[in-house]
Amino acid sequence: MTQHPIPRYLSKPPLLFLFAVFLLALIAPMPFAIVSPGPVTDLLSKGLKIDNAITTEGKLYSLSVFVTNPDSRPPGIMILESWLRGDSVVIPSEVVYKEGETTKSANAQGKKEMLKSEETAAIAAANFLKSAQPDKPLDWKTSDIKFVMKRVGGPSAGLAFSLALIAKLSNPEIIAGRNIAVTGTISESGRVGSIGGIDQKLIAAKSAGATIVLMPMANCRDITVSTDGLQVIPVNNLSQAFHGLIDPSVAKSMRCPA
Repeated sequence: MTQHPIPRYLSKPPLLFLFAVFLLALIAPMPFAIVSPGPVTDLLSKGLKIDNAITTEGKLYSLSVFVTNPDSRPPGIMILESWLRGDSVVIPSEVVYKEGETTKSANAQGKKEMLKSEETAAIAAANFLKSAQPDKPLDWKTSDIKFVMKRVGGPSAGLAFSLALIAKLSNPEIIAGRNIAVTGTISESGRVGSIGGIDQKLIAAKSAGATIVLMPMANCRDITVSTDGLQVIPVNNLSQAFHGLIDPSVAKSMRCPA
């Protein structure tokens, strides 16, 4: 049997050159950002502290994504690994960060947006409860609330914050012992806005053991991963989110457009 002349082919200069280029590409820094599933926080037990809060059974997860910082240039091998792993997305850095943005400025902006989101979520929750129960005075104020979120920034936990406040201050039955994951921005009037990284957040929700995910209706068109095992409830506002959790028949009617 004649052996395949692999050594002879590998010794050819063009193939050696291509091999060298391939190796260089694996170690060379690339102008891309990697977006992966991020930390998941149970707001009912770890992310929110309120004096005299109502006991709640179940979990309400706030979802997030991990994004490589603007100062980093991941090597080609990391880019390749992210593609092969299947739970991450690789996009040009300029799509995520502004020109000249640094890790320090990005972290500062994320923290600022998070603080604003917390304040807005408290107002949205208060407005909703006053509207739903006009004869019942609020026995709490925003200074009674302490959010404890680590390694997370940005505004996308707003809806989760509002629902956690409603559950711990007035309506624990919206959780009812279930594992619920939530993402979406919130306005003072309760409008829910779109977020980034919906695929990665759905993956994170599955990994955390959530069976229900509340998300912005505006992000329905962005989903490309399987949602098997998850009841996805898309909403446009806080009222829809509340009633979708409180009434299973309402939740079943709330679906992403086909």
